[in-house]
Amino acid sequence: MNQLSHTQYRHSTRLFTDQVIDLATLENIIRTASHAPSWENAQPWKVYLATGDTVKQIRASHEKAVQDKAVQDKAKSWTEVTPPLDWKPDQQKNIEHWQTALGDFFNSDELQAFHTAGKKLYHAAAIVYITIPKNASAYLAYDAGAFGYGVLLAAKDAGIGTIPAYEMIRYPDEIRAHFDISSDEALLMGIALGYPASSKINDLKTDRRPLKDFLQIKD
Repeated sequence: MNQLSHTQYRHSTRLFTDQVIDLATLENIIRTASHAPSWENAQPWKVYLATGDTVKQIRASHEKAVQDKAVQDKAKSWTEVTPPLDWKPDQQKNIEHWQTALGDFFNSDELQAFHTAGKKLYHAAAIVYITIPKNASAYLAYDAGAFGYGVLLAAKDAGIGTIPAYEMIRYPDEIRAHFDISSDEALLMGIALGYPASSKINDLKTDRRPLKDFLQIKD
C-alpha cells in the first residue's frame, strides 16, 4: 500500500486491545513524524509518551473524573488551547451529516458505546501528548498539526490504530501529574494508539466533502 492509500484509508480507532506496543515501534512512529515540515525548521512541538502503568493510571483517573462530579468540580474540564466555540453554517452541516451517519450505522446500544468510549480513553495502549508554547501563533499550531498527522500515518504504516481527540486532554492536571511539562507549554492534542479491537465501533469510516465544495481552481 502506498502512502496515498494510507492517507485515504486511515480512520479513527475507538477501541483498542490489551496488546502492548513495543517501545521501539512507538519511538520509530514519533521519529518518522518528526520529519513534518516546520517554519524555518523551528519544530515547536514537544512530545510526551504515556505507556505501561502510566497510561493505565491516566485512563483510570480520567474515567473517575468524567463520572465523579466532585472530581469534575476540582478539575479543569477544558483544554489549554481553546477548542472551537461555534461553527460556521457549512461546518455545522458537515457535523450534522456525520451525526446522521452515526445513527444510520449503529443501533441504539452501539451508539451509546460509541459515545462513551472516550470516557475510558478508548482503552489506549499508549498516548502521545503534543504541546506547543502558550500563546503560540497559528503557524506553530500548523506545524504541530502536521507532526500529529505524521504520527497517524506512521502508526498506520506500523499496523497501529490511532485517534486524536479532545477527550485525551480534557483534564490537563491528570497528564501533568505524570510528566514534567513546563508551565509555558500548552497541551494541544492527545493521540491514543493501540492495536484495533475486533468491534463494529472500529468499522465506522466517515466520508468527506466532494472537492467542488471546498476547492477553487483558476487556470
